[in-house]
Amino acid sequence: MAASFAIIALSTNSIFAQTTNLNVNLANVYSIEVTNPTVTIAMNTAANFTEGNTTGSLPNHVKVSATNGYKVTIQAATDLTSPGNDVIPVSTVVVKTTPGTFSGAPGSIDAGSNAAFPANAPALSVTTPVELISSTTGDIRGFNVQYTIPPVSAPVYLNKPEAVYSTLLTYTIVAN
Repeated sequence: MAASFAIIALSTNSIFAQTTNLNVNLANVYSIEVTNPTVTIAMNTAANFTEGNTTGSLPNHVKVSATNGYKVTIQAATDLTSPGNDVIPVSTVVVKTTPGTFSGAPGSIDAGSNAAFPANAPALSVTTPVELISSTTGDIRGFNVQYTIPPVSAPVYLNKPEAVYSTLLTYTIVAN
């Protein structure tokens, strides 16, 4: 009788376990968002035609999500064109980019950004994408953008018919 009792005790203390494999499918992700669908530089004072003008810094105008190094470029579809088909070269506008706000989930750790920017604000172009941001590491961050008509370009706007001159700007993100 003692032998059968021991067998019962062993079987009630048995531990059963199951296992599972956990996989995390990590893909390279490169995403960009432009937060202001329309940007305007006013040229409506005498000073604007000698000193130029700017949009001012647009906070987090471009938001980047990249799992690895990346480059952000901008390119204009056309020169600045009025409804009457009057044209102003888009190269009269320069673009300056600076670091914005980390946009990871609340409580997540900002690893910092090693994003680099051109030393001088580059002019917009119709023919060639212009590099605005370059990074060798991934990031989840906004970038401040300022569009400017510098004083040297302001006289180009003289003797043009009063109108809204516009073009479509395309921001592109690619792996670096």
